[in-house]
Amino acid sequence: MTDVREHSIPLLANERMSSVIIHLSIIVPLYNEEESVEILLSQILEISKEFEFPYEIIFVDDGSTDSTWEIIEKLKEKVSPLKAIRFRRNYGQTSAMVAGFDHASGKIIVCMDGDLQNDPSDIPRLLTKIEEGYDIVSGWRKDRKDSFLRVFTSRIANVIISFTTGVHLHDYGCSLKAYRAECIKPLRAYGDMHRFFPALATMTGARITQIPVKHSSRQYGISKYGFDRIFKVFSDIFAINLITRFSSNPLKAFVISALPFLFLTMFFMGLGVSAIIFQWTSGKGLFFTIASVLSAMAVVHLIVLGVIAELVVSTSDLSHTELPEITKKCIVNSGDEPPVEMSGEQNRNCKFNRCQNIPSSE
Repeated sequence: MTDVREHSIPLLANERMSSVIIHLSIIVPLYNEEESVEILLSQILEISKEFEFPYEIIFVDDGSTDSTWEIIEKLKEKVSPLKAIRFRRNYGQTSAMVAGFDHASGKIIVCMDGDLQNDPSDIPRLLTKIEEGYDIVSGWRKDRKDSFLRVFTSRIANVIISFTTGVHLHDYGCSLKAYRAECIKPLRAYGDMHRFFPALATMTGARITQIPVKHSSRQYGISKYGFDRIFKVFSDIFAINLITRFSSNPLKAFVISALPFLFLTMFFMGLGVSAIIFQWTSGKGLFFTIASVLSAMAVVHLIVLGVIAELVVSTSDLSHTELPEITKKCIVNSGDEPPVEMSGEQNRNCKFNRCQNIPSSE
């Protein structure tokens, strides 16, 4: 991501504070939000008065064409916890969030939209839930202030995502989420997969929950999402299921994809044989035979791709599927002695199969 960043503003105003250990990073992607950025910062600073720990605010300007960046530069002169990243062009919300993750120093990371629809006053509630031992806390816009069509399509998408990924959340599209840094930073996201971070995090054994959050109608500007977003979401649902279910066993995915073509092969073959035996209209036998051969070629093609994918996976780095130490502890019980919790190098070298997820003590 470093090749698309034009500026990176220092976190603190003076060097003697540079050694402060940051507990919370608040990441806000922005795209043409010149009317909202100053109001949003004031809201975050107001709620930050409740914080008893060091924090940072990271604004990511996703290639805005208005004066968003100029306003951020002026605000940085007055607000020392403010840090900013600027993209040369618009790369999308996922890239903006990932850039924020890369620059975040906090143990806890909170993401939110920059259009004033998310309320910063919900951040303490997210942090409280994190302290209960969860790795990801997702916001749920229970009383959503959007158009009926947008809410309706979002609910359908949420049901499909929950059913296919096994991670049941009411509102995948809500940007207001809190993450433990150890769980979110190792994830490799691209395209428009920011809404699928909880599903991706299941690959790391993350504990996920949700809480209702406030939602406001848009005050300034226009929505950055159009009708084409619906098609992107459904294509991403297919991609995320391939990643979470078949990243280590891609041949299985290709075999499943080949099954419909196998059935079509048998179906057209049966029709072709019937057309020849019962002397149907001239040409039908040839048509069904060709259709059967084409379907069979698709089956062979998909299986060959699956074998190639298996070979690629066997020689690839699958570190993104490993459990980070925050959620993986090996519990060893030797004889009558109490269980011993292993961590660090001992945990990585643990050869016992009895491992369990336990909440972080932090």
